[in-house]
Amino acid sequence: MEADWAAEIGPRLHHIDASWAGFIDLRNRPDALSAIPETAAAPALREALTRLNEPHSPVFTCKCDFWPLDTDELDPWEYDYPPSEQRIGVASYIDLVARDRAVFASFDRHESWVRASALRLRDLPAAGGRADLVIRAALDGDRAGFGVTLYAAGCGPDAPAAHTAWEAILRAAVTATMNEAAAPGASSSVG
Repeated sequence: MEADWAAEIGPRLHHIDASWAGFIDLRNRPDALSAIPETAAAPALREALTRLNEPHSPVFTCKCDFWPLDTDELDPWEYDYPPSEQRIGVASYIDLVARDRAVFASFDRHESWVRASALRLRDLPAAGGRADLVIRAALDGDRAGFGVTLYAAGCGPDAPAAHTAWEAILRAAVTATMNEAAAPGASSSVG
C-alpha cells in the first residue's frame, strides 16, 4: 500500500479544533453517528468513527468528510494501477486527537506515531489506494497541542471497485493508527 506522512504546522495552515461549533462527541454519544451525513453514504466511514471513538481507543475524532475524486486526481503510480486504465476514486479524512494529554502536547510523539503508522501500512499488500497521515496544530478547549488528519483514498475502474479499495485502505489505516497511537513510550528518531 502507498502510505506517507507529513507535518503541516504554521500560522496560515489548517489546524484541528476539537471544540468547533459542529463537534459531535462520539465518545459519549455513539448514537449520534446518524447525525453525521457522510456516514449515510459511506458505511465504512461510520465503522471507522465507531472504532476510533471506542472507550479503549487512544484517540477521539472531531471532524470528517467523504468525497469523490476526479480522474485527474489519481496518479497511477501512487494508486498502483496501470496508466492505461481509466479510474474513478473516493476519499475521506478524519481529524484525530490523542486522549492522553502528554501525547497531545508532544510533537515528537506525534511524529513517531505517524512514521510508524506509515511504515506499517507500506508493508500491507493493498493496491488501488493510499493513506496519508498529517500532523497539524490542534486545539482542545483551551489546550494547544497536536493532532493528526488521516486521509484514505481508493480507486477502481467503477464506483463499486473504488469504494471497495477505499474501504480496505481506511480499515487498514484506522487499525495501524490506533495501534501506533497506543504504543507506549514512542519517541522520535529526530532531535
